[in-house]
Amino acid sequence: MAPAMISLARAASRLATTAAARGSGLAAPLGAAPGLSARRHLQSSAEPTKTLKVGIIGAGRIGQVHAQTLAYRCPSAEPLMIVDYFPEVAKSTAAEYGIPESGSDYMDVVNHPDIQAVWVCSPSSLHAEQIIASAKAGKHIFCEKPLATELAEVDDVMKVVEDCGVKMMLAFQRRFDPNFARLRQAIVDGVVGDPFTFRLTSRDPAPPPLAYLAHSGGLFRDMMIHDFDVARWLLDDTVVSVQAIGSVLVDAEIGAAGDIDTATVMMRTARGRHCTICCSRRASYGYDQRIEVHGSQGSASATNHHLARIEVATVDGFTRPPLLDFFMSRYARAYAAGMAAFVAAVRGDAPVTTDGTDGLAALVLADAAVRSMASGRAVDPAESIEPGRPS
Repeated sequence: MAPAMISLARAASRLATTAAARGSGLAAPLGAAPGLSARRHLQSSAEPTKTLKVGIIGAGRIGQVHAQTLAYRCPSAEPLMIVDYFPEVAKSTAAEYGIPESGSDYMDVVNHPDIQAVWVCSPSSLHAEQIIASAKAGKHIFCEKPLATELAEVDDVMKVVEDCGVKMMLAFQRRFDPNFARLRQAIVDGVVGDPFTFRLTSRDPAPPPLAYLAHSGGLFRDMMIHDFDVARWLLDDTVVSVQAIGSVLVDAEIGAAGDIDTATVMMRTARGRHCTICCSRRASYGYDQRIEVHGSQGSASATNHHLARIEVATVDGFTRPPLLDFFMSRYARAYAAGMAAFVAAVRGDAPVTTDGTDGLAALVLADAAVRSMASGRAVDPAESIEPGRPS
C-alpha cells in the first residue's frame, strides 16, 4: 500500500473511532449548545486568573480578526507575539493591538519560551507544517480552517498532536454563534420534529485577493468548509452521497487561477435526509449567512444580521438597514466565545469543542465535493478515506 493510502487509512480509523464515541459516521453528536460547558468552566473555575500566553502566526485578514479578538474580547488570553511573511504588516498589527513583539519567522513564535499556545492564521497550505512544529515544541494550537489542504497530510498532523500531548482546536466559529446554537437546540428539542431537509446559504460580499486564493485549497476546502462543519453539526447522521457543481460567474480571473467562485452541493444521509449548501464569492447586498431546517412538525431558520434591527415603512415601501459587511462583524461574538472555550479547555485540561477529527470530517466532505464536480457524479465521502471504494 502506498504511503498516502496508509496515512488515509489511519485517518479513517481515527475518524471512525471518534465518530463511534460521539454518535455515527461523519455526523456530529446532538447535545448542548457548543462551548457552553467550557465557558461555564472558565467563569466558575477556582484556578488562578493568570492568562494564557499566546502567539499568532499570520497577520492577514483572519490574523487581524484573531489579533483584535484576543486584544479586546478574550481577557483569559494574552498575545505576546505576532509574525507574518511581511514583517511590516506584523509590526503594524502588533502596534495597533498592543502586542509586545513581532517578526517574520513563524519559528520565533514556536520557540518563544513564554508562549503556551499558538494561533495558526497563515495561508491554508502552511497549516500542517506549522501545527506539527508547534506541537513538537509543546505548544497548544488554535488553528484556522482547514486543518490541511490535502487529506494525506491529516494523519501526520493528528498523530504528532496526540503524541506530543497538546490540545488542538479548529476555529469553526459558526458553532459558537448564538443564533445557530439556538437553531441546533430547536432540532435537539424536537421542535421541528424529524428533520427532512437542511438548507445552508453562504455568500461573501466580495472575493478575497487572488494571492489568497492561490494558497487557499479552493472554494470547497476554504469557504465551504465552514458549511460542511455546520452541516455535520446539525444533521446527526452519516453523509453517504455528495453531488457538487461549480462555476466561475463572479470573476474570470478566479477561474484562470484554477478555482471557482460559485458552487452548490447536495448531500444525502444514511437516513435519507437532504442538505443543500449554496456558496458564492460575491453578494452585492452584503454578507449573506442563513440556515433553514424543515421537519415533520415545522421548520426553523436562522436569518441574516443587519446593521440595526429596524424596519421603516413609507409610501415607497418597506426598507431595512443593510446586512453586516463581512464575517469579522457578523461572527465577532462567536470568535470570542470560541477562543474562551479553547483557553478554558487548555487551563482546565478538558476536551476542546472542535478537534482534529472535526477538521478531518469536514475536509473529507470537501474532498468529496471536489471529486464530484470533477467527475460529474455523486460521490460517497468514504471514497476519500478508502481509496477505490465504489460509490
